[in-house]
Amino acid sequence: MEEKKFWGPPQSRKVTPVVPPLDPAAVAGATRPKEPLPVFVMLDYNNGQSHEVPAFAYGWTRVHVLVSVPWPMDYYEGRKEVWVEASRVRRRKLDPRVR
Repeated sequence: MEEKKFWGPPQSRKVTPVVPPLDPAAVAGATRPKEPLPVFVMLDYNNGQSHEVPAFAYGWTRVHVLVSVPWPMDYYEGRKEVWVEASRVRRRKLDPRVR
């Protein structure tokens, strides 16, 4: 007997960042600012491309930075906090007139 196909939600065709898992011990004792710092972060995507995207830094160690980056979801673009290597992050300036 042929298996019935049921409706499922559409699969996202958006490319997603690829972030390797990190050992929690490596980020123990991270420095956390009172307010997040604006940064640019270089992310590698599952299609083989790399892009620099605006983000906010929420913590850091000597080697890693915790950043909140745009993250494609099935129906919208959300944000996700990920740890990345510090060499892939650089500071950016926000326009003080914009709040």
